[in-house]
Amino acid sequence: MNGLLVAGNFFVDRLNAQGQSTGIIGPINTTKLAIKADADEKLRSSRKKESYGQALSVIQIGKPVEVEWSFDDQPAELIAMALLGDTQVLNTGSGTLTDVAVTLPDNQRWVQLPETNFATIGFAVKKDAATLVLGTDYEVNYALGLVRALKGGAVEAGGAVTVSGQHNAISGTLVRGGIKAQTRARVFGEGTNLETGKPIKLDIFDASLKPTAALDFAASEFVSATLAGKAQLVAGKDHPFEYLELDT
Repeated sequence: MNGLLVAGNFFVDRLNAQGQSTGIIGPINTTKLAIKADADEKLRSSRKKESYGQALSVIQIGKPVEVEWSFDDQPAELIAMALLGDTQVLNTGSGTLTDVAVTLPDNQRWVQLPETNFATIGFAVKKDAATLVLGTDYEVNYALGLVRALKGGAVEAGGAVTVSGQHNAISGTLVRGGIKAQTRARVFGEGTNLETGKPIKLDIFDASLKPTAALDFAASEFVSATLAGKAQLVAGKDHPFEYLELDT
């Protein structure tokens, strides 16, 4: 008899509402992939004098298989799954703001500019015809497109200014969170039982999953996520998952 300790390469294929593949990603650093097969017990108890309370009949009726999958790889596609969202390729061009009117508040709070991802060179804020001094009169967050007046500066009391600057192109993957009620996925992979050296394969054909906890973007350790739910049958299969141990 042997134990089971798996080193594995696991992959995920997020399925659409019709259960169709949207593309396989991986291998994913999977820290937990737990499957629980369970059953409901149906009991017929004796009410007879000699055997009161004893079981006359006991049967077990299978319940949906439970799946729990944890991972600490966090590409945008997996973050989207953990946040019940989807992904979208983002490409925006560069451009220029020229003397855009902005009203600075008098309490040194930030104002949002109409663009983000500004270049530091050439960014300018003017009050009437006078060019204000960065770090003395105002402060900028170039990445977010925020500007505010500074205490002791020429616009401490706030008021109308104009902003000019070059904003750079942006390309990446946008996660739109909180728009999917569930995540359907095939989770599968191959590995090795480290005790025996035998290859193994595991395939959960179609699981309906949801996050079990918040995704902590301010965590002091590497961010991980856990999705849990139930596996369901797919066409052509009378079982929701397969585990295969191969001969070496």
